[in-house]
Amino acid sequence: MASATSTATKAAVQPCTTNNVSFYFGGYSYGLGQRRFDLTLLAHDGITCSLSDTPLITVSSPPDETKKVPVTVNGRGGTLVLRTDSPLHATIFYSAPDTQADKREVNGLTLAVPDGTSRATNFLFPGTTDIYKSGVSVTSWETGIGMGQGEER
Repeated sequence: MASATSTATKAAVQPCTTNNVSFYFGGYSYGLGQRRFDLTLLAHDGITCSLSDTPLITVSSPPDETKKVPVTVNGRGGTLVLRTDSPLHATIFYSAPDTQADKREVNGLTLAVPDGTSRATNFLFPGTTDIYKSGVSVTSWETGIGMGQGEER
């Protein structure tokens, strides 16, 4: 009986929308060639919603850039429950270009959520960022130490 109740409770969690979550950049770090930053997703006060553990992230280039930026997004195929006290974060990795021939330009990042809505913003900083032509890699959504409990179902 307890199993049926917990399944019904999890099923009642609505998909996240861009109106009930916020996202923030942080943790920017760089070495000689590797760059990375975190994207943190936080539910607004009193909101509980679900989303895939695979971030729905795309990046864009300036209009005059003809080469598409490859994006690799990782996930485990699970569903997470996002709560106000349980932020999630994904890490975005990219490399600096070695030469002009190796570069791609990125200026935008879009985050979509399960209800089909999305929000676009700068790719970490305003303006254009030069990255290595292999593109960017994004980790699955995860909770960090002291950041609360993410739930998979």
